[in-house]
Amino acid sequence: MTTDGLSTRTQLLDIARSIVVHEGTADFSLREVARRAGLSPAAVYRHFASKEALLDEVCAIGFQKLCMYLLGATSAKTPRARLDASGDAYLRFALENPEDYRAIFMTPSRGKKPGSPGEAFQLLMDRVRECMDAKVLKRGDVMEVSVSIWAHVHGLASLRLSGHLAEAGSDAQFKSFYRQSVDKLVSSFEVNTVHKQRGTS
Repeated sequence: MTTDGLSTRTQLLDIARSIVVHEGTADFSLREVARRAGLSPAAVYRHFASKEALLDEVCAIGFQKLCMYLLGATSAKTPRARLDASGDAYLRFALENPEDYRAIFMTPSRGKKPGSPGEAFQLLMDRVRECMDAKVLKRGDVMEVSVSIWAHVHGLASLRLSGHLAEAGSDAQFKSFYRQSVDKLVSSFEVNTVHKQRGTS
């Protein structure tokens, strides 16, 4: 692809992401993307075969970014510290990339696509599984525990981005609240239910 072609593709993805974030997907169309880009619909079809393909690419890019944040959490020293770091990374992704977060999590699901939620969720399941193997968390259904943790961190991050937890204060204050809340949830799955100090990376 030429430099001009890559620039046009990037422009189309940026416009599509903006439409998804601010207007949703109900009336999303390649024609509208083309209009905002100052291109003909035919020019858009040279880059994306359909509106579904464009939407899938918007979501895939967001999930790739999220996976990079979650992979960074794997450098922590212990299984519990890596699980804690994953929760922190999830919130950091949401706060630093709010448009990507809204596009992939706060619009109708695009289903399982390459680079999509399966990979990010698998990274969480890996952290939960290794905590169970290390007897830090009680042995149980890895998927069920992972879903509980994901639902908790996602709920808090989404409420923050939508402005419903503004009373928590600054982002730094909210991060402290978030960490305590997530830690309490994870501690409920521990082998020893006595609250433990968070691991450090």
